[in-house]
Amino acid sequence: MDRSGAPLAVWNLIRRLSPSRYEVALATGPWGDLAEEVAASGFRVFRVPALWREVDAARDVATLFQLMRIIRKGRYDLVHCHRAKAGFLGRLAARICGVRAVVYTPHGNVLEGYFGPATTWFFARAEGLAAPLADRIVSLTRREVAQYLAEGIGQPGQHTFIYNGIDADAFVRGRADRAAVRRELGVPSGAFLIASVGRLAPVKGHVHLIDALPEVLRERPDAAVLIAGDGPLRGDLESRARALGVADHVFLPGHRGDVAGVLEAADLFALPSLNEGLGLALVEAMAMGLATVASRVGGVPEVVLEGETGLLVPPGDAGALAGAILRLMDDAAARRRMGEASQARARTHFSIERAVRETERLYEELLR
Repeated sequence: MDRSGAPLAVWNLIRRLSPSRYEVALATGPWGDLAEEVAASGFRVFRVPALWREVDAARDVATLFQLMRIIRKGRYDLVHCHRAKAGFLGRLAARICGVRAVVYTPHGNVLEGYFGPATTWFFARAEGLAAPLADRIVSLTRREVAQYLAEGIGQPGQHTFIYNGIDADAFVRGRADRAAVRRELGVPSGAFLIASVGRLAPVKGHVHLIDALPEVLRERPDAAVLIAGDGPLRGDLESRARALGVADHVFLPGHRGDVAGVLEAADLFALPSLNEGLGLALVEAMAMGLATVASRVGGVPEVVLEGETGLLVPPGDAGALAGAILRLMDDAAARRRMGEASQARARTHFSIERAVRETERLYEELLR
């Protein structure tokens, strides 16, 4: 339960479920600061220390038995499992315990962009075997549903999709003084700032954004890139920027709790991911009225409308990324038009109210 997309989506959901109809408990592996916030808000939170991402037979068996104890003691009517590892063990525990309704949300498709062919094949088979354990598999986008069905994972009647949502008004209230944020981050006041937000992990593709920067700088020496987030690739990204001679134009401030403030300081948003279930950071940038350049992967084309709210490029293509960035840097009218369309789309299609309403409708349908 860190502050990445899936945990935040879960937290945004459970704290808005109707308290007159739902009594919610959360089970999580490594604790994380977000779990502290959930517990401090009055929710029952169970710590499952053996629940790690990596496959480990001993830990996984221990996790299964602990989840079964939690479910039996709580006599829960519905179990909603999130992410692949917890999704597999949680569904199995719920079925063994005879829970009335079981829901699974993968939070993105691990069948592209994450692993090599052999590992991807293994995950696809594992998801296929586990699919009958869920009454509903809730994807983040229509495309994700189609991909799962194409791989033979589950039956059409099991699948549905619900877009993740954000509280746009609350998020925008976090905006800060643009000049002050730039001073704090060390970004020159006159720079054209291209921002990205996400874990510094290979699947997020940030290296391709840095690789695109030399071409951008040849035409626009005022360009700068800021990547807010932390992760194992931080040192690699810093080394890459130095090797390309663009280190003075790259800012890596680490994890930021003021994402709205960071986006307020930006002129354009970039998401160079190799795979993305939906891209909650995209929705946040749209809510702030930013035009976007993003990879055409996963559910991103359902979020960014080509030519209307932003531009889409092939994943891993630094040249195409540079070209799209330059195109929008040089067209202020297009940026403004796309930013306005993005803001409207974030509020209508990706509101947290809509996500909660559709989730409650699903729960009630299953429990009937």
